[in-house]
Amino acid sequence: MGRMVTTENIISLIRTIPISVHKGQHALLLADNSAESIALFGFFLKNNVPLILLNASMRDEQVQEYMDEYRPQWFVYPKNRNLPQYSGGQNECSENRKRYQCYETACEWNGYVIASRDNAGFELTYHWLEDLALLIPTSGSTGGRRLVMLTKANLAANAKSIAESLRMDCTERSAVLMPVSYSYGLSVVNSTIYAGGCLLIPETDIFHKECWDYLEENRVTAISGVPYAYEWYRKLHVFDRTFEALRLMTTAGGAMSRSMKEYLLQEAERRNVDLAVMYGQTEATARISSFFLNEHPDKIDSVGTVIPGGKLTISRADENGCGEIVYEGKNVFLGYAHSLNQLFITEQESYKYTVLRYTGDAGYIDGDGYLYITGRMNRYAKICGQRVGLDELQTEIGKMFGQKVAAVMTADGEREMIGIFGTKEPDAAWERCVLQRYPILRGSVKYIQIEELPRTMNGKLDYKKLQEYI
Repeated sequence: MGRMVTTENIISLIRTIPISVHKGQHALLLADNSAESIALFGFFLKNNVPLILLNASMRDEQVQEYMDEYRPQWFVYPKNRNLPQYSGGQNECSENRKRYQCYETACEWNGYVIASRDNAGFELTYHWLEDLALLIPTSGSTGGRRLVMLTKANLAANAKSIAESLRMDCTERSAVLMPVSYSYGLSVVNSTIYAGGCLLIPETDIFHKECWDYLEENRVTAISGVPYAYEWYRKLHVFDRTFEALRLMTTAGGAMSRSMKEYLLQEAERRNVDLAVMYGQTEATARISSFFLNEHPDKIDSVGTVIPGGKLTISRADENGCGEIVYEGKNVFLGYAHSLNQLFITEQESYKYTVLRYTGDAGYIDGDGYLYITGRMNRYAKICGQRVGLDELQTEIGKMFGQKVAAVMTADGEREMIGIFGTKEPDAAWERCVLQRYPILRGSVKYIQIEELPRTMNGKLDYKKLQEYI
């Protein structure tokens, strides 16, 4: 039904990995939620081999794109993924596949295939960006494919600050419910290990009763999830269970509705547990701010105060103090990588990076130091010369009509339009109600019914996908 994993377990597994790697190489791991994936992550980290960390459920064509672009020396994937095209001898490099690389299976280990190729030439001309350790995709709802470059120092600083802010110690039993290839899921792993606790890894996903049976029987202390996951926890009646040892619930990875926060606050009070609301970005190694909402319910719309060791400011603030959120801290990334060459520097170059992160999120900080997010800087439309916040708009319209909606900007000729996507058939009076609240939108808004709002792998609204429906 599941597996309980300690730091000692991980170290023991690392020692059994039967390959020899060295600095100058790099690797790509298709990770599932298992002790083996965590051990492989630790193995490459220990040996100073930068690791591209991707989800094991990623589509074949997406995996091929990453393999083609970054050409890793090592390619590791679960055996049950059945990817023979990457194994030598089974699929030779042909003229029509010359852009892809040939790999030979080095070994199989604990249900994983470890394949390798010869790219030693890279080592002769280039060396890695200073301290580069991990490359992981962003988890945002907009934008294209890119990898975030993180260092060991980034990972260590964030694990320490999260463990401290969430009051974690060696008694922690954290549920691994999110993909470890997702920055939030990986931060749960790293902070728990830093605190000396253990990980509870269910064999099944959250939609199976066995997952929650296992966590309850093994006295889980910490449950985490993005807002969309908590919606499912509620639908699945997860909180009807006892969870006698539970002390902490955490949420991050997007905006949570006020009604869900109020529901979780009630659960936190009933159970006498902490409810931590957090904000972060993959570019900040997952976390920027946090607080216990149950201790400050009057700040229900906030995402908390800055984590230990960090600094928050607002850039280009308007008359209301709202502007772009800027974060400074040791957990800020090196930069983005869109190609293999961006992972290297020559001997003559000195790579300069900053610990300052312009987040792209809009918000303000109140007099008590609490951060409030109002949307994305690029999630605005200009209607009749006035700026309309799409995030605020979709929240308010959703409240009006009792459903989750998504707002995206489009164009009708030269005029900007706002498309409102929802799953319910539009009421005849919906537009009149919207225009009463937002008269500026007259002639510039339309409702589009859709069977289901598309989401990214991490549960966020996929605004890029919605643009395809317009």
